[in-house]
Amino acid sequence: MSYPPRILALAVAAVVIAGLCTWRSLNPRERQMLSDNLQDRRPAPAFQLYDQESTLVNIDAYLHRHRIVVVFYDGQAGPEADPNLVELRQFYPALKSESIIVLGVSTALPQENRNNAAQPFPFPLLTDAVAASENSVHKIWGRFIEPPALNKPAGTKPGVFLIDRSGFVPWSGQFPLPEASTDSLVARLLSE
Repeated sequence: MSYPPRILALAVAAVVIAGLCTWRSLNPRERQMLSDNLQDRRPAPAFQLYDQESTLVNIDAYLHRHRIVVVFYDGQAGPEADPNLVELRQFYPALKSESIIVLGVSTALPQENRNNAAQPFPFPLLTDAVAASENSVHKIWGRFIEPPALNKPAGTKPGVFLIDRSGFVPWSGQFPLPEASTDSLVARLLSE
């Protein structure tokens, strides 16, 4: 009995696909093995904010093409007072050569970010001026501190996050999980 060429082609394709699936399951990629051991990873919350030059920066323009370091810092103290931003500014040429994007986020206005830096920052310092609003970047990323009482001011908390090339970031509960240390993050980024 002779089978039509289409049936034979389908049978050969099925055998090849089954063989490839078996091979992949027996030889997992190293990165997949590492990610299985890591905490929960989900898509990074997207946002668009104005930078120190009053230019709208949309994080979607970088997602799925670059690794992105997002630094939340105290806008009242200014960018120079944040050790994470200062360290990232120091290593920025090396990070840029690795195609790593750095974004700072605070509640400071664009002109405050522009004028409060003794030395210009080579990466965008973004303004989330409405940190208390429901859809603010600070709230979505878990960096907003609700006031303990009605007469107390709300606050923000610092944090450094790494969004991988696939657009994912580690999560803990409802919010993205910040990196433990900027030093180890920079070392890891520059050694990969």
